[in-house]
Amino acid sequence: MMRWIGIGLCGMLAACGGRQAPVRPVVTPVVTSQEEPAWRSTITPGDALRLEGLPARWKAAQAALERRGRATVASEGDLLRSDAALDHAALPPGSYKCRLLVMSGRVVRSFPAFFCYVGSEDGERLSFTKQTGSALPGGWLYPDGTKRYVFMGASQKQAGDGSLGYGEDPERDLFGVVERIGPFRWRLVLPGKDLQVYELTPVPVEQQAK
Repeated sequence: MMRWIGIGLCGMLAACGGRQAPVRPVVTPVVTSQEEPAWRSTITPGDALRLEGLPARWKAAQAALERRGRATVASEGDLLRSDAALDHAALPPGSYKCRLLVMSGRVVRSFPAFFCYVGSEDGERLSFTKQTGSALPGGWLYPDGTKRYVFMGASQKQAGDGSLGYGEDPERDLFGVVERIGPFRWRLVLPGKDLQVYELTPVPVEQQAK
């Protein structure tokens, strides 16, 4: 009797083995947390909207230009082309030769070249200061994706200074973006009352201050 029971059990197990359901892998979704860019915790809601609306602002500024202004935009090439940003936007620390163009109403105004400085704080944070001239933007550069840095700072009270930070005096607050537009060529765009575009090119190594 026990022999027949054993044979029966073996048969049942064999039958079950032949009809075994396929094992389906359990897929667990991977949740990744994307850290919010540091500049977003500081900027005011209104300025954040203006910053994100920069592409539309750029188009509106160019559409308002008269014939001579449009010719200037064409001659400047990538510097005044809104979609010219390239990957790898980080600026090497050091001195830069800077040139300012302003799209104001129906014209593009240009100003004599001056010097700016990009500093490296603690080996990581980048600062930006204008070292000569009357308009004196100064502040911090925050990485934001692969194609831009966000500038947040203020109109400083003296050349080469960067001690006045964004939010300390709303009347002097400045914000914008830094983008690489070519080999050893960057631009800083400030969407204030007028659209200000700074061309930044590094000073040759042999001329850099020790």
